[in-house]
Amino acid sequence: RASDSFVRRMTRHRRMVDGESLDRRAQYMFELGRFAERSLPSMTPERARAYYARLCRVLEAAPPEVARTSELTIPMRSGTCPGRAYYPPGAEAGTGAVPGLVYYHGGGVTIGDIDTHDTVCRRLCVAARCVVVSVDYRLAPENRFPAAVEDCYDAYNWVRDHARELGIASDRIAVGGDSAGGNLAAVVTSIARDEGMPTPYVQLLIYPGLADVDHAGRQKPELQTGYGLDRKTTNWFGENYLLEADHDDPHGAPLYLQSHAGLSPAIVITAQFDLLSDEGVEYVAKLEAAGVPVKHVHFTDLPHGFVTMSVLPRAREAIAELAAELRNALHGE
Repeated sequence: RASDSFVRRMTRHRRMVDGESLDRRAQYMFELGRFAERSLPSMTPERARAYYARLCRVLEAAPPEVARTSELTIPMRSGTCPGRAYYPPGAEAGTGAVPGLVYYHGGGVTIGDIDTHDTVCRRLCVAARCVVVSVDYRLAPENRFPAAVEDCYDAYNWVRDHARELGIASDRIAVGGDSAGGNLAAVVTSIARDEGMPTPYVQLLIYPGLADVDHAGRQKPELQTGYGLDRKTTNWFGENYLLEADHDDPHGAPLYLQSHAGLSPAIVITAQFDLLSDEGVEYVAKLEAAGVPVKHVHFTDLPHGFVTMSVLPRAREAIAELAAELRNALHGE
């Protein structure tokens, strides 16, 4: 671990966007090359997944202890889907007394799984005092849109139907996710509304991608490369997941829903050094205009992907802050 004084020397020339500076240790990591921008689009999906898994292991600090975990097999319309439940200290399966969060990992619906996001799920579980059910939904390009949507919606309904045996309060089940997972959480919320089903108690959208691939970084071209998630990669994710005809489908791009009224209260997290940040900001505006309660937290010094960068002290602080917002929403604090 580099000393603070060494990091300051190495980051004398600060990276800035709209007058805000990137966290020094995040900048140091980018410039050191630990985030060397190996081109995911040049890899096969299998190689990209393996590379991302290794990267997540490098960038995660040791998580807090949960009471226990449980491996799940979740029935889906297409078969079954793996899942993992995390229990906070003091939670007991069968009581139905603890709020729950159905969590969808990020990775452009192409990379990532419940293992790459194991640490953030543990952090959310403990800090928000909720049972977290992480969903290992099907990935593209092997399974294109709407496969992931179907899996995530089916998982949400399965958790609702089995809340008591999972130890979850059936009237306080949230959905959430980071990046593509935030997209899926927003879509699950809209489908539940449209089908007249119970909607999530709250939706936690962490730097979500909510529009078509052409939208990413349109307003801030300086963010299209150099901060982990670049424009080429978002295009690759979109090509893997969506056919051309699906790009403006609101189940793939919920920013384009005809109406945002009646959706669940939202916690929307955005980051200054993220080419998707404008999509989150626009979604907040649409929700507010539709009368949906929204808490918007914008981190001015962090990049896309920070919830899987807990080796950074500033990222750990931000995760704790967003987890506190979730805890307040779920527990009424």
